[in-house]
Amino acid sequence: MNLRDISFPLNVYAAMLAWSGIPLDYLHYGLYATPDEPTGPAQRRASDLLWAHMPAAPCRVLEVGIGLGTTLQRLQQSGYTALGITPDAAQAAIARERHGAAVQVQVCRLEDLPAPAQAFDLMLLQESAQYIEPLDLFEAADRLLAEEGATLLLMDEFALRREGEAHGGLHHFDHFVALAGRFGWQVDQMLDLGTQAAPTLDAIAAMVRQHRQCLVAELGVGPEQLDMLIASAGRYRALYDAGVYGYRLLRLRRQARPRLRLGAVTAAQAPAMRDLFSRSFGHEMDAATWHWKYGEGRGRALGLWQGDALVAHYAAFSRRVHLMGQPALACQVGDVMVSAEVKAGLDRQGPFHKVSASLLESQIGWGRPHAVGFGFPNSRAMRVAQRLGLYAPVDAVVALSWPALPAWPDAMQAEPLDLATLQEASLPWQELEQAWAAMAISFADSALGVRDPAWLRQRYGRRPHVPHQAVLLRSAADQHCRGAVVLRVHEHAVELLDVVGARDQLPALVRLARHQAHGLGRERLETWVTRSHRACLDDPADPATELPLDVTVPANAHSPGLSPLELQDRWFLMGGDTDFR
Repeated sequence: MNLRDISFPLNVYAAMLAWSGIPLDYLHYGLYATPDEPTGPAQRRASDLLWAHMPAAPCRVLEVGIGLGTTLQRLQQSGYTALGITPDAAQAAIARERHGAAVQVQVCRLEDLPAPAQAFDLMLLQESAQYIEPLDLFEAADRLLAEEGATLLLMDEFALRREGEAHGGLHHFDHFVALAGRFGWQVDQMLDLGTQAAPTLDAIAAMVRQHRQCLVAELGVGPEQLDMLIASAGRYRALYDAGVYGYRLLRLRRQARPRLRLGAVTAAQAPAMRDLFSRSFGHEMDAATWHWKYGEGRGRALGLWQGDALVAHYAAFSRRVHLMGQPALACQVGDVMVSAEVKAGLDRQGPFHKVSASLLESQIGWGRPHAVGFGFPNSRAMRVAQRLGLYAPVDAVVALSWPALPAWPDAMQAEPLDLATLQEASLPWQELEQAWAAMAISFADSALGVRDPAWLRQRYGRRPHVPHQAVLLRSAADQHCRGAVVLRVHEHAVELLDVVGARDQLPALVRLARHQAHGLGRERLETWVTRSHRACLDDPADPATELPLDVTVPANAHSPGLSPLELQDRWFLMGGDTDFR
């Protein structure tokens, strides 16, 4: 058995257990009767406790994460029909070497395992659920487990609360249980085992110090990796002591699948989404537009399905931003739809809450892919989200209008810019990069979406069916680029969708757009901007007319993260920041 082949840090844990004279049966935490109890008996106690909560044999079991194969062999010897899966080929090889070819092991991620010919009755996860996104886990359970009378049995670490980014390494327990409920699972048993499990972390740190030289010499583990492992064990132990992290046994049971099935909306299911879109908004979204919005990882969506029909949809689009001067990833909510047939439930059990809460929990906040969220709901949608505790308002969007300007100052020059053919390292690309850099610095106190050349090209140059015009503004004397504007021509007006330039250049860029409107034969220039930042665009000597607009900017109020108060009046957003202008 070659322990070097097992992935780090399990290879270290396995070697230390063997060198400490502990039977090498398990790679999971122990449950300690006393803090100084040996690790071997503590591991067996954990395994026996898990075993005591399993349904009686015979039944079909899927073990997700097999360790060294000990539990898998015990299942088969006890009358269960069991399959073990692991993404680690070394673990699979060791399990076969230790227990023979009779153990059924497959090298595969849970997310990729196809539905079996006969569904499993039990899915067993001992310290493997933390490595699988909860949405993927419960979708896999839908695919792999029996429709009636199925059981999910987990023993794992969870984050019991989150009070900062450093608390984001584990699944949030309350969110995990809530998501399980949305998939139709009920909590049948829950045991708090944190006090018993925490000494494992002390044991790991002590064994690393004891076997440090052998780990470096025989496993080829670097000293810096061992230092990291000791520090990680200490940090986790402190979080256990503070009640931030915990250890739970959780048994979930489901008698039947819900009538409406929660799940991701993938590219293969885009036609169903586009059908719901046309019924919800009264106009079509073609395949090219769907790809522009969602393709290549730009968007992720959740839906509720009634058979093959999509009846609710909630999407999130990733956007790089600067949050008060710091780079971050934001999540823009859009394409929120609920079919008229199921709109009756606008409560915490209703379709809208199921898709929205599930996506917010998976995407936004501390320990999630996106630091913050934003969107552009109308007042009715905002009231519903507020009542459900999902959003809090942090700003509003206003519409500004100026008359077109016929005169053009001799000191300035305008140059058309084709964003669709914009090439990296070209002079316009470099000028836009400089304009964006100046904008980012001058808006260091704001929440500002990145407006670099790559984003401009994707957002405007590659948007299907919607033509845009971009114009660079230069000083005539030295040809210095002062910024750029992006315009969309309507029947009676030109819309200023976006500006790129330092804050003190924005009034000049608005004047440029007003001259462009006159040159295009339109009477006025119009734009959307957050109320908190409207003064950035306006010239007090020639002020805009403000028009009524029913659009709010919300912040995530559901999952732990940056508070709405910290984002109040911080967003600089324009029409081009939406997914629909």
